[in-house]
Amino acid sequence: MSDLGVSQLPTGGTRSRRTQTMSTKLTPEEEGELQQASLAAGKKMGEWMRDVLLESARQNRTADGRDVILLTEIVGIQLFLMNVLSSLTRGELVDAEQYESIIRAVQANKARTARELFARRLRRPGD
Repeated sequence: MSDLGVSQLPTGGTRSRRTQTMSTKLTPEEEGELQQASLAAGKKMGEWMRDVLLESARQNRTADGRDVILLTEIVGIQLFLMNVLSSLTRGELVDAEQYESIIRAVQANKARTARELFARRLRRPGD
């Protein structure tokens, strides 16, 4: 028998029971948008809303977002160096066109990569 407030997961793990309810009012159009988004994600509406709300809360957990901005720029520098140094360690020179391509790729990917790293870190407290 399980402890109060803890439920068994099919994978054998445990988690705290979800006992709190929150609500909000929406227009019919807003509800339709959310239904479409949850369907596109392949999730039930409540599960999708919980995931989106928690993800947003966790991304904004830092002091005024400065940590996220700083991490994003550090990740950008890391991506840039990895791309440039990879070529150089193979004895290849980076021409102007390749350099511009690297810069565009870093600008396009650094925020997403930083969010993924930050989310991973939030799931592993104490690291």
